[in-house]
Amino acid sequence: MPSASLVLRVVVIVVSIVLIIGLFTSGLVVDAGNVGVVTTFGKVEEGVLYPGFYLRVPFVQQIHQIDVRVQPHPFKEIDAASQEQQSVKLTGMLNYSLAPERANELFQRVGLDFASKVIDPAFSDYIKEVVPKFPVTEILQRRDEIRQQTKERLAANLGQYGIIVLDVYISDIAFSPEYQAAIEQKQTAQQNVGKETQVLAQKQIQAQQKWPTPGRC
Repeated sequence: MPSASLVLRVVVIVVSIVLIIGLFTSGLVVDAGNVGVVTTFGKVEEGVLYPGFYLRVPFVQQIHQIDVRVQPHPFKEIDAASQEQQSVKLTGMLNYSLAPERANELFQRVGLDFASKVIDPAFSDYIKEVVPKFPVTEILQRRDEIRQQTKERLAANLGQYGIIVLDVYISDIAFSPEYQAAIEQKQTAQQNVGKETQVLAQKQIQAQQKWPTPGRC
């Protein structure tokens, strides 16, 4: 039979190993630029954890890290319509961040896939509300107004979730093939008129040089 001292040593070693494993599995570091949201048996706890080391109850609690730094979010092509119901397709980018103190609320209400659930639908809706205010011929020149109005509406809507809208960029505006062709034809015609005017002016100058003004030697 093993001696009592040997059994005691084995027990101490086993307990030490269990404690070490428990310490490593129960501890978590919340990284810089993130906050931690704690769930206990799936229930979201109040408050958030700021960067640092924290202990949790293994198999009972989880700490979810949420990035609260400035994030770019691109938008897929959105099909809107001008004042005259001309098709206008827009693509762009949103820069946003999350209010750190409200990260647990966002996690509870929406989840970590909040971009597809609330940002994309809101941006699409507001673009389709703003663009029809403008005639198709003014959309390119007034893109900053479109951007600003969309940003203001988006910020008011997403603010309820703790999503902070920093800026909205419209990277590309495209029209229907028919309207685009009409624009190109108009530009070509204007260029031709400009060339003809230049040629005519050049001919007039050459004529004046060939036939001096009466009264001059």
